[in-house]
Amino acid sequence: MIAAAVQSDPKLGAPAANLEGILTAIGAAEADLVVFPECAVTGYGFESREAAWEVAQEVPGPATEVVAVACARTGRHVVLGMLERSGDRLFNAAALIGPTGLIGVYRKNHVPFIGVDRFVDPGDLGYPVFDTPIGRLGLLICYDLSFPEACRSLKLDGAQVVCVATNWPIAAEVSCVHAPPVRAQENHVHLVVADRAGEEAGFTFRGESRIVDFDGRTLARAGTEPAIVSAEIDPAAADANRVVHVKGGYEIDRVGHRRPETYGRVVER
Repeated sequence: MIAAAVQSDPKLGAPAANLEGILTAIGAAEADLVVFPECAVTGYGFESREAAWEVAQEVPGPATEVVAVACARTGRHVVLGMLERSGDRLFNAAALIGPTGLIGVYRKNHVPFIGVDRFVDPGDLGYPVFDTPIGRLGLLICYDLSFPEACRSLKLDGAQVVCVATNWPIAAEVSCVHAPPVRAQENHVHLVVADRAGEEAGFTFRGESRIVDFDGRTLARAGTEPAIVSAEIDPAAADANRVVHVKGGYEIDRVGHRRPETYGRVVER
């Protein structure tokens, strides 16, 4: 399939204007899978829960319904970063939408003390893997990628492609440059990473959105300005975990060679 990362510059607290740009990008992407940045609908740098709540939406809701129409028209699958209201809770979320409508939602599990994440509730849906006609997709948001257990959980549940919606500022160089290829290679899974561009609430964002294959090789990468980058990937190839460099002499399987009986400390509180 063709995967695309849209490196957009959403405006803080302006969902209507941001959705116009999102719809334009869906039409222009020419891809089967289109991933948008974290909080692409709303912006990220809110200074209070009340301000974020004002522009958050339910899922399904107005934003996902508008994008679903675009997906039906183009035949594309879209990962849409947004703020989600659910009852009296507020989540940093990403919705997966396809030609038949809303497929599911992921809520950010790891919330740092920065931007709107200071005010949201931690995710409560675990790490779902969505079985779609274009492959088995997992979703993560920004800081989640700093925790190896998150991407590994998706891989163990069958994810072939992990879509990462993020807002990495300039200071997040290691997370932006090094984490995607490492997570891809250690889990033998493709990554589609959509970062944002521009400035907001005193932060300058890195851009450098990228698509990385299961060997950790960068197939496409954006610069610092708004852009759409795309690459062809084979989701099913991520299932072939055993990599044979020299048959009978140099073979690697980063899933089959795991020893979970030795990892108990990882999940202790």
